[in-house]
Amino acid sequence: MTDHELLGTLVLVHPDLKDHPAGREGDIGIVVYVDSLHNQVYLRFTDEAEAVYPSDALFLLKESEQLFSRESAGTNSATLNGYKDLFKIATLRKMGRSTDIWNALEIARDNPEIWPASLVSVEESLGLRHNQYIRR
Repeated sequence: MTDHELLGTLVLVHPDLKDHPAGREGDIGIVVYVDSLHNQVYLRFTDEAEAVYPSDALFLLKESEQLFSRESAGTNSATLNGYKDLFKIATLRKMGRSTDIWNALEIARDNPEIWPASLVSVEESLGLRHNQYIRR
């Protein structure tokens, strides 16, 4: 995903984010600007408030195909309720309307057990997370 593709996208502010001055942990916002050079994403919320976050503090929904992929197989089979929530998210994700994506993000937010299977950080989706290698 590129910076421009991210504009207008609904994202979830990390629910466990600590000590952020905006205090919008767990809220859903719309991306209005991305400054990948400084690793900042500008969000607007439904009450017209705005805030700036680092890209690793924001989550997107994974693509429907990735929700039940082999990579996430260990995380999405923990409980029946988790599996049901993943199924609901996949269904809403496929419908693709803004209200459906909003509802899917709320389901994911309210079930931390399925975060690894259902959410991906904006940092990772933009390709800003790099593998670090330690040399001797």
